[in-house]
Amino acid sequence: MHRLCTILGLVCVLLIAVISAGCGQESAARLHAEHERILQERMARDETAIRAASAGWSKAAQSKDLEKSLTFFADNAIMLSPKSPAIQGKENIRKAWQEMLALPGLGLSFSAMGVEVASSGDLAWEHGTNEFATSDKKGKTTIEKGTYVTVWKKQADDAWRVVGDIHNTNE
Repeated sequence: MHRLCTILGLVCVLLIAVISAGCGQESAARLHAEHERILQERMARDETAIRAASAGWSKAAQSKDLEKSLTFFADNAIMLSPKSPAIQGKENIRKAWQEMLALPGLGLSFSAMGVEVASSGDLAWEHGTNEFATSDKKGKTTIEKGTYVTVWKKQADDAWRVVGDIHNTNE
């Protein structure tokens, strides 16, 4: 009888262990699914924020607002432009933008075609098209169309700022 009770006790312990393991797997799967859902929601919010920032930056460039345009750059940003050495740091970017915004007949706009946010939530990249117009001394307008890639980094205050910007012409 004692042996039967021991065997029944062991069977009960095994059943509890098997049931617990099954519940643990279901619980882990539920937690994983919830984590994925939260991650996707955060990435979608970040993508929306970056698209809004990019549109605001383009609007500031179109209105030739130097100070507003510079608010989109991180202090340690780098800008790579055609036929130009790399421009590093916000103050050097300020000088380049100041010169660019002073060009006669300037028109600058850009539009995001895609934004990818890293699952880490601290970096993202955007790619799109741009249009750059200037006028010569005779008033003839030249329009250059191109593409760009911009790298955004989430700052300590949760704002997204540009840390890398590269653009080129299609010609």
